[in-house]
Amino acid sequence: MSAWNMNDGSALTGTHTFTNGSAIVNGNASAVYKSEVNIGDVVTSAGGESLRVKDKAPARTVATSGVNASTNVVTFTAHGYTDGQEVTYNAGGGTVMAGLADGTNYFIRDKADDTFKLAATSGGSAIDITGTGNNAQNFVGETNTGMTMTSNMSGSTESGVAANVSRPPVDFASGDPQINSNILGITEGESVAGVDNITNIAVSEDGARYVQAPTVTVAAPTARTIATAKVSTSDNTITVDAGHNMRTGTKLTYTSGGTNMQIASSDIDDDDTVFVINTGSTTAFKIATSLSNAQAGTAANISGAGNNSQTFVGDTATATASISGGVVTGITVTDVGSDYQAVPTVTVEVPKMTIPTSAVNASTNVITFAGHGLSDTDQITYNQVGGGTLMTNVTNSQTVFARDVTTDTFKIAATSGGTAINIGTGHSAQTFTIVTDAVQATAVATQGLGDDGDTDQREIAHVGWVKKTVGSGGRAGRVHYETLVAASSMSGDAEDIATPDS
Repeated sequence: MSAWNMNDGSALTGTHTFTNGSAIVNGNASAVYKSEVNIGDVVTSAGGESLRVKDKAPARTVATSGVNASTNVVTFTAHGYTDGQEVTYNAGGGTVMAGLADGTNYFIRDKADDTFKLAATSGGSAIDITGTGNNAQNFVGETNTGMTMTSNMSGSTESGVAANVSRPPVDFASGDPQINSNILGITEGESVAGVDNITNIAVSEDGARYVQAPTVTVAAPTARTIATAKVSTSDNTITVDAGHNMRTGTKLTYTSGGTNMQIASSDIDDDDTVFVINTGSTTAFKIATSLSNAQAGTAANISGAGNNSQTFVGDTATATASISGGVVTGITVTDVGSDYQAVPTVTVEVPKMTIPTSAVNASTNVITFAGHGLSDTDQITYNQVGGGTLMTNVTNSQTVFARDVTTDTFKIAATSGGTAINIGTGHSAQTFTIVTDAVQATAVATQGLGDDGDTDQREIAHVGWVKKTVGSGGRAGRVHYETLVAASSMSGDAEDIATPDS
């Protein structure tokens, strides 16, 4: 057994057909490619032909002889589709199958092992097919019994044979070699976390004179403006012009800007949240009213298209900083956010001290802040913050000078070496920003590292143990994963931020 994984040479269920000169591998009705095979896996035939899996949604080419216009039945041996499954019809440049539209999504119904009908909506009535189309037309959708490999089979055709699957640590299927979705350190769901999350924030400049952890602000994701023309009430899809890069479960918040979009004849109100259902399309997605509905594939019935100014926006990521020795030593992402279409700007607060009223002795003019690090004559700037009560005899944004400094206390003066100001307690949110020799820290965010929602997988790591190295300084924003111990499955891990559950 390989030290890299625990899935080497596993036998695939069912029998399988490898066709010379074809990249499509088909299984019989017993095959279960959806659960047993992953993108980047290597499948080996009984005859020893090894091919790497590119996707599990092969184009099922249906000749005119496979279309019965009298019964509306489509025939494809061991098609592997299930009732309610969404598939895409492609005319292949020829005559469109009458009753269908080229490039349109439909739903499987009345399926048998080798036949199916089509509906415009999940569970809807069978479409009346009145023409057989052409011999190049096809249906595309994930199936248990078919998959596309990265190269054509070069050996002799093998029909109805056994096959094995192995899971190597490196995926060469989509460009440069990269760690495959089933290598290590995290759960399977986390390994394909969406590219629209913020999974890491690295410190590029650690700053100077930090005496309390600074606030870290991550810029909000860009709102998506959805014109009415992009909302389909017939198939409940919302279309964007560029790849949406959202996985099922992505959270979005709605703002109407006018007439509200409607679900089942009820308005989606401002600040209502919805959850994305990835349809397999790079540009079209559906929405659900809850995360559980999204995960179950239960799409909302969009009954009103709203207006041209309405928007959906993802959640803003959040993070906290840690300090030691006057510098920022690290930043931890506390909420990965959602629907980031580009890497956001990260702002680290300047070095400062928050001074509650309990820290101000109005009788002695002494201010207490443990380990403040100030020296006599150091400059600091007073900040009223939020319009609270001003500290007596100090104005908002006034720069003052430290004096009578001890390890944990100081007084302030209007001039360097001047008389101590007779102060009042102010309010508990007030701060002093440190000026002398202070350096503001900077940081760089890393956008999600997983699947972009298309068949071109960009995944990071396998289940098991993974060493994560985060760059800093000139390498800030670069994250390296090194597989240490591989496993075939993992649960109860603690990597929900670096690699969030999908």
